[in-house]
Amino acid sequence: MQVYCTHNDTDYWKVVGLIETDFRFRLEPLQDGVTYHKATDSLFEAARPYIAWSCICPDGIDMEALSPRDPNAHVRAKKAIKKEPSKAKALVAKLTGKEKDHPPAPPTEVREPPSSDRRNGAIYKTGRCLGKGGFAICYEGQLAGTTQIYALKIVKSHMPQKKMEQKFQTELQIHSKMRHANIVQFHRAFSFDKCTFIVLELCPNGSLMDMVKKRKYVTEPEVRYWTVQMAGAIKYMHGKGIIHRDLKMGNIFLDKDMNVKVGDFGLAALLVTGKDWQAHRRTTLCGTPNYIAPEILAKDKGGHDHAVDIWSLGIIIFALLTGKPPFQAATADEIYRRARELEYDWPKLDTSENYISDETKDLVAAMLQAPEKRPDPDMIVQHPFFTCGWVPQAEEMTTSLRERHPDPTQFLSVGARNGRTSLYTKNIKKLCIKCEVGPWSPASKHRTSTYREVAEEERAGLTPIVPLAEDVVYRPFNELLQEQIQQEVERRERAVQTEGVQDGLSPEPKKIKTGEPSMSRPSTQSFAAQQRARPLASVSSAPTRLVKTRQPSQESSSRGILGLASRTKSRKVEEKSSEDTAAVQDRLAADLVSQLNKAEAERKAQLFEPSPEVKQSIFNPKQEVETVSNTNPDSVLEGLRRLQAELERALNSRTTAIETKKSPPAFPIVIKWVDYTNKYGLGYVISNGSIGSIFKSLPADFSRPGKGYLPPTCLVVRDAERHLQNKRNEAYLDRYEIVPISGPNLEFYENRSEDGLVRVKVNPMNYKAIHGPNGENPKLPVGKDEYDERKRELLVLWKKFSNYMYSFGKDAEYPFDEAIARRPSEPETVSAGNVVTFYQRWGDVGCWAFCDGHFQFNFPDHTKIVISADGTYCNFYHLPIEAARGLTINGEIPPNGLDDRSMLTYPLQTLLNFMAKPTKSTTRKRPEINPMIQGIPQANDFRRKIEFIRDAVKEWVSNGGLGNSDMEPEGRLKFKGFRETANVKIPMKHVWTTVGARGGDDRRVAWFNPKKPDEIIPDIKS
Repeated sequence: MQVYCTHNDTDYWKVVGLIETDFRFRLEPLQDGVTYHKATDSLFEAARPYIAWSCICPDGIDMEALSPRDPNAHVRAKKAIKKEPSKAKALVAKLTGKEKDHPPAPPTEVREPPSSDRRNGAIYKTGRCLGKGGFAICYEGQLAGTTQIYALKIVKSHMPQKKMEQKFQTELQIHSKMRHANIVQFHRAFSFDKCTFIVLELCPNGSLMDMVKKRKYVTEPEVRYWTVQMAGAIKYMHGKGIIHRDLKMGNIFLDKDMNVKVGDFGLAALLVTGKDWQAHRRTTLCGTPNYIAPEILAKDKGGHDHAVDIWSLGIIIFALLTGKPPFQAATADEIYRRARELEYDWPKLDTSENYISDETKDLVAAMLQAPEKRPDPDMIVQHPFFTCGWVPQAEEMTTSLRERHPDPTQFLSVGARNGRTSLYTKNIKKLCIKCEVGPWSPASKHRTSTYREVAEEERAGLTPIVPLAEDVVYRPFNELLQEQIQQEVERRERAVQTEGVQDGLSPEPKKIKTGEPSMSRPSTQSFAAQQRARPLASVSSAPTRLVKTRQPSQESSSRGILGLASRTKSRKVEEKSSEDTAAVQDRLAADLVSQLNKAEAERKAQLFEPSPEVKQSIFNPKQEVETVSNTNPDSVLEGLRRLQAELERALNSRTTAIETKKSPPAFPIVIKWVDYTNKYGLGYVISNGSIGSIFKSLPADFSRPGKGYLPPTCLVVRDAERHLQNKRNEAYLDRYEIVPISGPNLEFYENRSEDGLVRVKVNPMNYKAIHGPNGENPKLPVGKDEYDERKRELLVLWKKFSNYMYSFGKDAEYPFDEAIARRPSEPETVSAGNVVTFYQRWGDVGCWAFCDGHFQFNFPDHTKIVISADGTYCNFYHLPIEAARGLTINGEIPPNGLDDRSMLTYPLQTLLNFMAKPTKSTTRKRPEINPMIQGIPQANDFRRKIEFIRDAVKEWVSNGGLGNSDMEPEGRLKFKGFRETANVKIPMKHVWTTVGARGGDDRRVAWFNPKKPDEIIPDIKS
C-alpha cells in the first residue's frame, strides 16, 4: 500500500491518473498490446514526489500503521522474502524499515520559559508515555510544586516542509480558541530542547479506540451518553466556524470521569463565516479513509463543509457498536467506493454479541447520506434512538468500562425502569442541557467566530510563529486578553490611590515615580513583546494605538486593551518629558476602554429589559387589564423551539404524514398591509375583516418628547373592513363614524416585556365622532385623561393606515362583495388567532406572528405559507404550475398568474413529500395525492421556502427570542429563491426590520441584487 500527499489540483490529478490506470490494468493485464509497466512507469515517475513518506517523513515511515485493517484484527507477522529485491523495492524497504519521524523521549524535567502569568517559568516532571501519532508523541507531565498533571504533546520544532509548519500553526490557533466541556482543553505551548511542547488537558482513560480494542464493542446506553457529548462538541465547533475533519475513535478521548473529549485539531479548518456554509467550502483532500466523507473525495470541486463531521459521527456510532467501521475493506479505494455507494451491513442478530436496535440503524442512516440531508447536532439528539432505552447518569459511567462491558444491572436498562420513556426523556434532556445541545438547552450563547478571534490575535501581534522561539510561551488569546484587562483595572485602582484622582484621570500630567513598580512595565515580557522581539515577526502585525478620533467598536476596544499593554511593555525608556506624555495617554486610553466596556456590559445586561425611557403605558394603573396567555417571551421561546424541531423533522422526512380524523385548522391571514416601520409601525387587514396595527415604541406624548416612551402596542378593530366598504352605503348606520361604534369592542394590547401581552377592551362608543356644524370631517373626542389620550393617538394612526390600505393596500385577494356581505362577529368570540402581535421583514420576505402562535410568511413570488404554532399543519397559497415555471425560467409571472392563485391545505410533512408514493400499511394510512396537483409544491420552490422559515426560527431560538435576528450586512438572512427580475430595476432597495422583537426593534435598509444574493452591501440611510 502506498499513501500519497498532494497540495494542489495538478498534483492530485497526477496521482489519480496513476491510481485509475493501475486499477484498470489489474482487471485486464494486457490492453491493446500495451503492458502494465509500459502504461504505468511514466505515471509512477510523475507521482513519485508525492509519496507520503517522501513528503512528511524523509527518514521513512511505518506504513502498517496507516492500513485500513479492522482495528481488532490480529496482525500476523510477514514472512521474509528470500528473493533479491529490485533497486526500487530496496529503496522502499529502506524507507519503511525505519521508525516514524517522532521526536525523542522527553527528559525527566521539561522547562517552560518565563511568561506573564508564570514569571519564573515552570518545570514539568515527565511520566509515562500516553501514545504516539503520525509525527508526535504524548507524555504525562506533572507541574512541579503542584499535584496538577497535564498531557504533553511533543513534536519536533523544525519540520521538513513549510506547509507542515503552517498546518501546525493553524492547529495551535484553532485548538487554543476552543472552550467546551467535551473538547480537550488547550493550556499553552512552548519550545524546549529542539521540540515544541503543547500542554493539554489530561485524559487518563485513553481513547474510544483503545476501549473498543479491549472490549470489541460498546453497548447502546453508553453510545447514547457519549453521542450526546460528541454532538455538543460538534455543535460548539460549528458554531465557532470550525470543521474538525478528522473525527474518529482514536481522536475521541476519555477523561477521569469517562466523559468524551474531542482532540487532535491537526486537520481542522476555519470557515470564514458561520452564516453561509456554501460560500466557503473547503477543498483539501484530508481525513482517515474509514471516516472520510464522500464529498471530500468528489472530483467536482464542490468542496465540503461542516457536514463531514456529521458523517464521521455516524461512522463512530457504527464502529462503537460493531467494533469496526461500516465501510471496512482491504484497500482504501474499496473503502471509498463502498462509502460513495453507501454499501454497508449491520451484523445479524444471530451472529452479533451486541444488541443493535432499529432506532440505532435509522440514526446512522440519517447521518450517512448526502451532505445537505444530514441532521445537525440539535436534530441528532432528538432522534428516537435517545429515548428508546436507558441513558446513563454521570455517576454510572465508571472507569471499569475501559476494560469490560457494564454489569447487567449497571445501567438499569431492564427491570424496574424498563419501558419508562418519560424517565429516559428526562435523562436525555438533562444531559443535553449540560452539553449545550438540543432544543432543551438554554438559549444558545453567542459564539464569537474563530476566524474573528484569529484575526484579532493577528492584529494584536500574537500569532504564533512556528517554530516557537525558546523564550516564547503561546497561550490562548482570550486568556491573555482577560489578563491584560485585569492588569489595567489594577493599574487604575493604584493610580487612584497614589494620585488621588477619583475618575482615574488627572487634570494635569503627573510624573511616574521611577522607583515605584508599574504593571505596565513588568520585568517579564508578555507573549506579544516576546514575539515582536523576534526578527521573523511582521512589522505590520504590531498593534496600533487605541486613542483614535472615532469611537472604537466593541471588538476594537478589546484589541486596544491588549495593544496598550503590549505597547507599554515593549516601549523603550525615553526621556522624561515624553514618558510623562505617554503616561497621560495611557491613562486616557485606559479610561476610554473602561467606559466602553462598562457601556457594553450595561447594554448586554439590558438586552431583554425594557429601556429606562419606556416607563409609560396606554393603560391607567387603576384600570383592570387582562393578561394574554402564553405570550411572555419565555413561553414564546419554548414554542419556537418546538416549532424548530418540527420543521427539522418534517424537512428530514421522506414520506407523507399519516392521515388523521382531525379537521385541518383554519388560519386567518393578512391580506393587505402597509409598512410604515421607519416611523410608526404596520397596518394590516385580516381575512376575517378585522383591521389592526402594530406600533413600535412611540413617544407617550408627541408634543413633549421628555414625557417618556410607550412600549410596543397593538390595536385591533373587528369588522373594520366591512365598515370601510360601507362608507357609501346610505343604509349603514355608522357610515360617518371613524370606527364601527355599533360593533364589537376595540382591543388594545400592550407588550410588557418579560410579562408578555396585556389587553383591554374598550367600548367603541367612547370614540363616537364629533361632527362639525358646517359638515366638517368627523373628529375623535378629546381623551378623558392622559391614558385615554394615548389610546386616541393610536386610533388616529390606525385610521390613517386603514384609509391607505382601503385605497392602495397590497395583495388584496377578497372580492368587494364578500366584504359587504360578511357578518359582524360577536364581541366575545374573538380568538387569539385574529391578532397580529409581531412583524418582521427580511428584504422582500414578510412575517406576521399571530397571538395563537401561528405564522404567516409572504414571499417575493406572491406566494404565502401559513404554518401552525406546532409546525404540523400548513396552508400554502401558490401560483399555478405554469406561472411558477414561467417565473423560474423567465423571471416574470404571466399576467393571469396572480389571478389564478390557489391554496393547498395539508400537513407540512405531506406538502414536503407531495411526490412520494404512499407506503402500503394495514394500520396506518397515508394520503394519496391527486397527480394533477403533485407538482405544485416543487414548481413553487416550497422546500426552499420552508428551509428559509426553519433558518429564521433557528436564528430566533439561537439568539434567545422572537425577532432577535442578525441585522448586520455580513450576517443577515436573505431569501435566495425566485422572484421577478424581468422589467424590474436591479439592484432593489430592501428593508430588514422588526416590530415587537424581544430584544428591541431595529430597522436597516440596503440594496439587494437577486442575481448576486451573497454579495455583502453596506446599509444605506433609510
